[in-house]
Amino acid sequence: MIGVLFGVFLLGYVGYCWKEQGMHSRYQGWKTREEAPVMFVVMAIIYITLGLLMVVGSLLFKPVR
Repeated sequence: MIGVLFGVFLLGYVGYCWKEQGMHSRYQGWKTREEAPVMFVVMAIIYITLGLLMVVGSLLFKPVR
């Protein structure tokens, strides 16, 4: 269940970043898409991949108790 929540949070964050056309960079703060185009694309791909993996993985692979 936690994986689904974190996955949805990541996908929501990517949606927010896409809407605002920027991304938070560690030690540098908010960077717009024009200031850091490579970082924007790479981080969007990473966050989308992780978010989808967490949601799908949590739904497909139930923990054994």
